[in-house]
Amino acid sequence: MMLNFFLFLAVIASATPTLAASNGEGIGIDHEEWRVIGWNDGCGVALKHLSYPRLGEAMIAEPVQTRIGTLEIAPGEEVAHLNSVYEADGALSWDPAAVKKAESQLKKGGFIDRGYLETIRDAPIGRQPQLAETILSTGTLSPRLKVGWPGPDWRWAGASYNSLSTCALLAFENRQSRRRYRFLLVRVYNTRARLDRAYAHASNGRLLFNDGDLENGAPEAETAAQLAPELPIARYEHAAMLALTGRLDEAVVELSFAVKLDPLLGKKARTDVDFSDLKRRDDFKDATR
Repeated sequence: MMLNFFLFLAVIASATPTLAASNGEGIGIDHEEWRVIGWNDGCGVALKHLSYPRLGEAMIAEPVQTRIGTLEIAPGEEVAHLNSVYEADGALSWDPAAVKKAESQLKKGGFIDRGYLETIRDAPIGRQPQLAETILSTGTLSPRLKVGWPGPDWRWAGASYNSLSTCALLAFENRQSRRRYRFLLVRVYNTRARLDRAYAHASNGRLLFNDGDLENGAPEAETAAQLAPELPIARYEHAAMLALTGRLDEAVVELSFAVKLDPLLGKKARTDVDFSDLKRRDDFKDATR
């Protein structure tokens, strides 16, 4: 829950302010959601984290814990420092106007870069050397942080990277209580980490599809395209998976981006059986011409 977020950072950053513990007025937490509000032009990220109640204990459509704040690593340092901007706890504490105001203040303060999102699924990994190691290991980022990593009860479930791919916000999901998160901000010292990871997700999506697992293959291709939208093959594989799952209009749009990045992919698409349902469409012909 969000309390975990603040306590987790308090462990690794001695300068982090101590925040009062709260349990949502005794209401059990069913699941949590998180979203990056924006990155600044340094190694700083603004984050919104919401905790929702168990069925029957409160209004399930409204969070019972709301935390909005920033994590920043100062130049020359490795440990993140926390600044809480807005906190609300308990039933009927959800205040959309206050949340909107807090987000607006952060954006005005320079947290405007959307960054690049990566989802790391608890799903099969294709049979290819080192693919699982690449996708599942934070070692691909070459971080230098020595303390504060969560233990074996926590699974790396996602990340957001700043525009320069020099910093990453890592989200860890509790293995026993799914959709309960802890967060860690680290510097990324592997300059190709984001692109390498996007290649890995794209490859995994294709391998899973070839094994007949479109259910897991399609989301992997989507992750690759979100993680590296400048990577032609990632956009191409995503377009193919969209076409194969019947999202034909979206597939044409995504394919057009891929072809703009690499015109040779237009020729490839015209003979690719993945796009069989599109080949009679004029917009497909325009996108691949």
